[in-house]
Amino acid sequence: MVSYQRRQTGSGRVIGDEALDLPARHLRTRAVWYTVAEGLLAEAEIDDDAVPGAVHAAEHAAIGILPLFATCDRWDIGGVSTALHPDTSLTTVFVYDGYPGGAGFAERGFLRGGPWLRATRDVIAACECVAGCPSCVQSPKCGNGNEPLDKPAARRLLDAVLCRLDPS
Repeated sequence: MVSYQRRQTGSGRVIGDEALDLPARHLRTRAVWYTVAEGLLAEAEIDDDAVPGAVHAAEHAAIGILPLFATCDRWDIGGVSTALHPDTSLTTVFVYDGYPGGAGFAERGFLRGGPWLRATRDVIAACECVAGCPSCVQSPKCGNGNEPLDKPAARRLLDAVLCRLDPS
């Protein structure tokens, strides 16, 4: 659904969502992604209800950190995360170039995948907030209003993914 929010002047409180009837937009670009099997979710102690918040928070944190590895701005990239993607049949996190045909940012993320995901996990772990903030898992450009986000589950998810990348 495409929509916009109406907010109260001053407080910013949401007073309504207004649906828009717009044609679908498609962006053919390049992406880097990783999938998470059910067994890995179980190892990370992430139940089905927590999966959307865990992958969404991990996606946001990865987008926030990628500019350190790909020399871009976070506004040059986007992301999508889903508990069950139809093409992978698994929980999947995508980070994509925000330019038609791609601009090489996702590819640089792929080439530095381990260090990038470790830095992502480290930012989440080092942030002193409890539930997530703009310094770790919230995004200023989230189309879902930063919902759902599960910072502790994102950290456990990345711990489990990184353990598979480097089991030592």
